Amino acid sequence: MILHPISSVFIFFAIFILIAGCSEPPLKEPTVSVSDIALSDVSLQTMTVNTTVNIYNPNPIGATLKRAAFDVYYIDESEHYLGHGEQTGIVVKESGNTTVTIPVKIGNVPALQAVGSLVRKGSITLKVNGSAFIDIKVSSYELPFERSHQFMASEFTNLLPEISVGETSINVTEGLEKANGLLDALSG
Repeated sequence: MILHPISSVFIFFAIFILIAGCSEPPLKEPTVSVSDIALSDVSLQTMTVNTTVNIYNPNPIGATLKRAAFDVYYIDESEHYLGHGEQTGIVVKESGNTTVTIPVKIGNVPALQAVGSLVRKGSITLKVNGSAFIDIKVSSYELPFERSHQFMASEFTNLLPEISVGETSINVTEGLEKANGLLDALSG
């Protein structure tokens, strides 16, 4: 069988196009990290822990953060559960970083226990531990993340309100620092 020269050229290009289409680079695994843990709305009744999660997607195609789920703890000799945070359905851009801040509102009893730890120690360490579930085209990834951050009592000056009793105004942070000094003096 003799092929016509034009048919040979078409067959050559068809084979070239099939091979070129199969040489797409493999997908790379994204990375997830916690870039910040911050406190807001701190009081003796509640507090909010804002966790900033950073997703780096090295691929030339976008992805979807199906779900980021984590638990928040304070550490005082051992871990004490404070609350759960979750975010779903976030578009992750291609070849770059996507940042998501997820607030977790901590209720009465856990917030009061955490503030009690702050009074005793003069600081509080918060820990975030969870996973991000990311879909990229035909691949899915579960990427764990964890981070701890220690907050000093002095950092609460702008977060805690002043309390007025009669004509006396008390700054809660200063009261916490004085109570901590008194506890240290009594235990030492």
